[in-house]
Amino acid sequence: MNLYLTEQGIKVRREGRRLQLVKEKGPLREFRLDDLERIFVFGRVHFTAQAIHGILKHDVEVHFLTVSGRYLGRLTPPRGKNIELRLSQFRAFEDEKRRLDLAKAFVRGKIENQRAFLRRQNKKLKDEALARAILTLKGKLRDLEAAEDLDALRGVEGQAAHVYFEVFGRLFQVKGLHFPGRIKRPPPDPVNALLSLGYTLLVSLINGFAEASGLDPYLGYLHAPDYGRPSLVLDLMEEWRPVVVDPLVVRLFNWGAIRPEDFTEEPWDEDEDFSSCRLTPEGLRKFLDHYHRRLDEEVHYPPLDKKFALRDVVRHQVWHLCRVLKGQEPEYQPFLY
Repeated sequence: MNLYLTEQGIKVRREGRRLQLVKEKGPLREFRLDDLERIFVFGRVHFTAQAIHGILKHDVEVHFLTVSGRYLGRLTPPRGKNIELRLSQFRAFEDEKRRLDLAKAFVRGKIENQRAFLRRQNKKLKDEALARAILTLKGKLRDLEAAEDLDALRGVEGQAAHVYFEVFGRLFQVKGLHFPGRIKRPPPDPVNALLSLGYTLLVSLINGFAEASGLDPYLGYLHAPDYGRPSLVLDLMEEWRPVVVDPLVVRLFNWGAIRPEDFTEEPWDEDEDFSSCRLTPEGLRKFLDHYHRRLDEEVHYPPLDKKFALRDVVRHQVWHLCRVLKGQEPEYQPFLY
């Protein structure tokens, strides 16, 4: 179970095997520690020392974000005991061909799922610009297979992203909603605000699965290693952006589940003087509820020929990568939705 704490000023304390959420007037809610996998903390929430001890003892991750959804860091129990898997991961990184093959698989999954998402949307919209983008992305799939090194592959991935986001705004059937293109930091509009928050939550989910499996989140194949960057998690996330987050954002606006009044313009960070568009507290609660429901939706998982919740399919893909790295399966196959 994931717990999202968005109310400012609450206190988290422990009573036996339970966490209590407390305000000045007394306890608000209780949660069994055994039921929790992750806690997401938005803004000012206070934890007692006893609560932190209980969280670590019960193997619960805590992710800290600003009120606007900017990721700050996490508290997590010690992990990564599978040294054989990590050695296999490092050996694959040192092998230039294997590294390129893995990177191509991640990019292929992303572009294939971008195309599939645009195709599904265009069945209703019948938009010529979308049709051209879908055709262009098909060409980018050929380009990625022809890429002879990582620089060329990253160039193809960047071109495909440009094509995709150039038409992404056409998917919104809401008057007055403007999407200026993908702008990450700070997000200047509601669409970018939801995309950034959704991707942040997705990184946290995959990071937890990767660490629990024994992988090193910081050694990736497509994304170059860099200090403090979970490059492998970003690799694994590529195929999931157009599956989990992008359709959710379009759905929320087009269905009226999220509205302009759910956003406000606030300083991007307490230490910075520029502003960003972000969700109000009520808007944040609505988005988290729908994000959680999206991960609970069941889809068919071809390798096992069964239906699973999306969050479990993500977990299965992480396990699939582990088997590939250990030589138990021949090559990484991205999940195609």
